[in-house]
Order: sequence, then C-alpha cells, then structure tokens
Amino acid sequence: MQRVLAPDGGAESWTVIGAGLRPVEPVERYLAWLSRIERTPTTVRAYAHDLKTFWEFVDARGIEWDRISLEQLGEFTAWLRSPAENVVVLASGRPARASSTVNRILTAVFGFYEFHARNGVEVARALVDERRMGRGGFKPFLHGIAPSRPRGRVGRLRQERRLPATLAVEQVAAILAAQTRLRDRFLFALLAGTGMRIGQALGLRHCDVVSQERRIEIVAREDNANGARGKRGGGWVPITGELVRLHSDYMHTEYGDLDSDYVFVNLWGGRVGHAMSYHAVDEIVRRTRRRVGFHFTPHQLRHTYATVARRGGVPVEIVSKLLCHRSVQTTSDIYLHVSPEDLRAELERAGVLERLESLT
Repeated sequence: MQRVLAPDGGAESWTVIGAGLRPVEPVERYLAWLSRIERTPTTVRAYAHDLKTFWEFVDARGIEWDRISLEQLGEFTAWLRSPAENVVVLASGRPARASSTVNRILTAVFGFYEFHARNGVEVARALVDERRMGRGGFKPFLHGIAPSRPRGRVGRLRQERRLPATLAVEQVAAILAAQTRLRDRFLFALLAGTGMRIGQALGLRHCDVVSQERRIEIVAREDNANGARGKRGGGWVPITGELVRLHSDYMHTEYGDLDSDYVFVNLWGGRVGHAMSYHAVDEIVRRTRRRVGFHFTPHQLRHTYATVARRGGVPVEIVSKLLCHRSVQTTSDIYLHVSPEDLRAELERAGVLERLESLT
C-alpha cells in the first residue's frame, strides 16, 4: 500500500503497489473512484488494505483478475480463514481471520468487481447478479460460497457480535498526560470528552466551538481542505469547563495569530497554519503509544465515551444524538451488549447477589 497526496498537499488517498513498483491499475482505478465520490481517506485506506490481500492471493496463484472463476473466489474465502497453505480449518479449529474480518475483505472485493462490472469488464458482469433482493441490495457473486443467515446479507460468514473496544479511564488519563503540546492534548481530550469522530474533529472550525455555552457544534462539511470527513448528520455536544479552558490555553499559547478557519492546524511540521491531516494524527498516535506502552486508536475514545455514558444510565436515545448516529437502532446494535462486568454490576445494584449469598 502507498499513501498518495494531492499535488497541493491537501487531500490524501491510497493505492496498491504491484510488480515493477507500479500501482495495480484495476485497483488504482477503483480506489481513485472512491476518492472522487468523496469517500474518506480512512475508508479508501481500508479498501486498499483489503484489496492488497486479495491481490496477494491472485498473484500467488497466477490468476488473472478479469478471468477469475466463482470456484477460485470460493478458494479465496477459504484461504482467508486458513492459517497456512494446505491447512483446512475444522469446525472446532481457530481460523487465521475472524468472520468479521473475512466479511470486511469480501465487501471490498465485491465493491471492486461491482465497479468494474459497471465499466464493461465481462467477467465482473458475469459474477455480479443484478437481480434485486430484499430491500434493494444486489445479490453478490459470493452467493453460495459461504454460509449466511436467513434474511441476512448473502455471502457473508456468520459472526458473533463483539463489544466495542474501549479504554479504561486510567488509560485515557495516561494518553492525555503523555502529550507535551496543548494542541495534541486538546485533540485527545476532545475525542474522549465528546465522542467525536476524528474526521469531525479535524474539520472543526472556530465558529463550531461555542465556549460561552460550553458546547460544540457538529457540522457535516464536504469542503474540508485536509480531506477530513465525518459521516453525515449533525448536532451539538456539551463539553466541560475544563475542556473550554484547555481550548483557550491552546488558542492563546500555541495557535496565536495564525490566520486559519480550522481549530486543528499544523504548528511544528508540514505547511504551518494549514489544517491537520489524518496522517499527522497517525504520527501523534504512534508517538503516544510508545510513551504510554499500550495500543489504542482515536476511535476507541469514541467507544469509551459512549460506553461510559450508557453505563452511567444515559438513555440510548440521548447517546444516539450525542454520537450523531442516523438512527437509535445503530446505537443499540453497537452499545447495548452487556459484558460480564455489566451483568455483575446490575445484579449487585439490585441486591440479587447478596440475597443469593445468604442462601449458601
């Protein structure tokens, strides 16, 4: 995979490098199209990673991507699950990749072939059955390869629901304490204290920070100079007085007289005064991981915010609005799965464990 920057140093994208150190042309066309239809750089990077995996498979077997058969695509699904060549995963065995990972890769491959089917590639057109199913989705070429649940998305492996990865409060505190710059501390404090997506934070304008009312407006914009994109939807989130003071300190101490609409800008590298990019945040995250000694992602701060809110008794409808989800169902699907700790806390709160203990 290779990161690609626009000539003006603004928006970024990704591509896959193949033989001769040149971009893999059919993948490059698809990824470029994703960028043109304004998919976020994070989304394009994820698709590039999954298509790189697919290209490793076809390249190792000498398969022409535009002559691939349904049987060979079935082999790809099995290959993704196999821990090594010529190893078959038994029902009780542990596969190399989780079902959720396999499903994500298959989604990227299907999108790739659907794009080329619409652009006249015959084998892609043959693989994609455009008969409508259910609520308007296409019946994919992976139909019949992998088991699927009735009424579910055809071609996907059955997967267990997993709790979102969160951080302990002590870990969040360690991340904030590890920052030597006010800008970076404010960024992580903002993510942890509002549940914002990193794309929403990088697209923040000064007018979005309403300090006197201790809130931040969430505005979905399509014209961010750094290519930052939050998902559609907007609203506002309340913030603490401490976060307001941290923002003020950052503005007066480090931001100074810079002329920019963006809250988060380059101050010590890149084009000073220009909006920070995803790549700049990745560098800060990697540096912070080394300092704190544990792995984390910016999105885990969002999950942590939502989980703390739910465990504190905030109704799911309110959490949904705070996260700018399109529907309450989305929030429920992600955050209403209780952990063993949640079950114990509820039983203790109701006095059930105490009454049961008296019986023994």
